[in-house]
Amino acid sequence: MSKSPYRLIASALVVIVSLLVIGAVGAAPKEGLTAQVSVDQSEFRSSQDVVVTLTLSNPTKHSIRILNWFAVAALEEPVFTVTRAGQPVAYIGAHYKRPAATAGDYLTIASGESLTRSVDLGEFYDLSKSGRYELAYRVAAHGLFDGKSSGSPRREGLESRAITIEVDGRAAKGKPNPPPTGGFTACSTTQQAHLISARADAKTYATNASSYLNAGIAGARYTTWFGVITTSRYNTVKGNFGAISGAMNTANVTFDCSSKRNVYAYVYPNQPYRIYLGRVFWSAPPTGTDSKAGTLIHEMSHFTVVAGTDDVVYGQTGARSLAQSDPESAIRNADSHEYFAENTPAQP
Repeated sequence: MSKSPYRLIASALVVIVSLLVIGAVGAAPKEGLTAQVSVDQSEFRSSQDVVVTLTLSNPTKHSIRILNWFAVAALEEPVFTVTRAGQPVAYIGAHYKRPAATAGDYLTIASGESLTRSVDLGEFYDLSKSGRYELAYRVAAHGLFDGKSSGSPRREGLESRAITIEVDGRAAKGKPNPPPTGGFTACSTTQQAHLISARADAKTYATNASSYLNAGIAGARYTTWFGVITTSRYNTVKGNFGAISGAMNTANVTFDCSSKRNVYAYVYPNQPYRIYLGRVFWSAPPTGTDSKAGTLIHEMSHFTVVAGTDDVVYGQTGARSLAQSDPESAIRNADSHEYFAENTPAQP
């Protein structure tokens, strides 16, 4: 039986709408980069990689520099917001603790130039369930654009419009999950000694932080890193540190020293309890701000089975500003938990 003209018209409209969705153009700020996400098809079978293309374009008359870990050269941050049926989809890529950005950490996009990167979304996000997914490029950070936010109390951001795709569920990719053996991997005797001391100091930090919160203290130490106190937020942080303290004391942690990355450390949040130590870790002080012990608190908080924190902002300046401007984000920021635990300089 032949299709009616009305059904043919309706089918054509569906195709047109799908193409419009696929080619959604990123929202353009008045002065700055524009971001666009696109795909080559609207539906992905389980055997097909969900390849997403990000295009950053500079329509201005001057060069713009952006932190390279937000440019998807190799996906190192959860730069995409992904939802399914309105619910957030878990990021399964690595979470890093980074040192302060330097000039070498910025990527230059010249006037009139566009930068295009493609990534297999399934390597970094949980696409195990079939359904309609909505995704957009969305980032915000202090110092996102070099030289434009020095001393600014707010984060700079960049985002695209969202696109919608149909995805058949597939097994998670990501980094293979090694069995939790505990102990050390590729660590020298000296490194092992540093890590044993760091974990002991981290246990002390976590126990102290948990005791503070269990006592219901509402001092500057809390408000500096987590902002205005509400019962709900306070209880969330208290629960986080209860879990961090428990894991730091009893978890079968594997310390992996094989990485040569210029970071303090990183973990895969769905792969407890393996912590990868980067080059910066070994020059950090034992305790105090951005210390070895604090780094272990930061990384332990990332594990989904512990506190499931994110890297909303990095550094003390960013964490203090976040506490004042967005307490809801502060209570899920890993550095905020680290600085609360380190408590340097000490606050009541």
